[in-house]
Amino acid sequence: MKSSVKRRLQIRFVLLALAALVILQGLIVAFSIFRNYQQITGKADYIIRLTSTAPDSPEAAGSRYFIVDYFPADKSFSVDCTHTTLIKEKSAMKYARMVLDGGSDKGFVDIYRYNVQRENDRVHMVFLSRSAPLEAFHSNTETLIIISVAGVLVMAVFLIIVSGRVVQPIVKNREKQKEFITSASHELKTPLTVILADAQLLESDIGENEWLTDIMKQTSRMTEMTHRLVYLSRTEEQDGNFVKIEFPVSDLAEEIAQSYRAVANNSGREYSVDVQKGITYCGDEKAIRELMTALLDNAFKYGTPGGQVGVTLTAERHGVRFSVQNTVSGIGQEQTKKFTERFYRSDTSDKVRGFGIGLSIARAVAEGHKGKLNIELKGDIIVFSAILK
Repeated sequence: MKSSVKRRLQIRFVLLALAALVILQGLIVAFSIFRNYQQITGKADYIIRLTSTAPDSPEAAGSRYFIVDYFPADKSFSVDCTHTTLIKEKSAMKYARMVLDGGSDKGFVDIYRYNVQRENDRVHMVFLSRSAPLEAFHSNTETLIIISVAGVLVMAVFLIIVSGRVVQPIVKNREKQKEFITSASHELKTPLTVILADAQLLESDIGENEWLTDIMKQTSRMTEMTHRLVYLSRTEEQDGNFVKIEFPVSDLAEEIAQSYRAVANNSGREYSVDVQKGITYCGDEKAIRELMTALLDNAFKYGTPGGQVGVTLTAERHGVRFSVQNTVSGIGQEQTKKFTERFYRSDTSDKVRGFGIGLSIARAVAEGHKGKLNIELKGDIIVFSAILK
């Protein structure tokens, strides 16, 4: 169990660290590529401006470009290829048509950076060859991506190697916590049993007594709590290694749901049961019984008096879904995130008897069956769904 928990924590640590690294590295690479592209386009646009304002300048005179003028009135073209030998008039007109069809005033077409000036009687287009800068840009981009991917892979190997040491203290603390709960619960069993037995003997001698009744009540309550804690600890220690057999889960759900019919009638709640017939499931029947009971107990303890409680069981792909829903009041979305924490109770008054452990057990059982416990708040209806794979 310890090695399994450690392995899961290692995987989670490595994945989270790699995700953060990939996001950071991706932002750095994207920013670098964007900056390089801006430099290329900025330099090209500057040279294109020089072709009109200072065509004899060294930068403009040393560049290869051609000019195409389009006259909408007669749909004719005028081509000037005197500044390059790389292109013919026919090809120049082809590029011009592509730019006109695209509708953009700036951009790239093939290896040429173009700029469009729209005048009353013509459309003036300048095409500047950017072959060498674009090749360098593509080469630098490819190199940057390869280096980044290699860096992520190297870091992944490093994280895998060191992850064991990183999560080891967490694993030890978790094991110590479970050992403490189990040991403390076992140590409490004997004195609690003695206290309860002595109180019962004393009551038989002196008769019923308010103080003795309170002692027995609280002792029974503490005994039940220790039993629940031991069960929760053992369930978590199973770590998915339950003794699983094929059993009729529909019959189990129907049996447990019907056992709460009297509770629903006595509390004035509207109670509905919708169990799909004939479903079998391979799992730990005792653990799943605990899960179903915990969800139903929670619904009747913390649901709105006189409200609704509904139970459903349906087959899902590769598993089953057992859901319990009930009406609630005064519950916020943030509270639902705490419901599966140990000892958390939304109602801490003495009117509701409980320890805040039931939903923790339900979650542990669901996760032990490769599933999960979902909690959804829909207005004044809360739905607990145990998905078992």
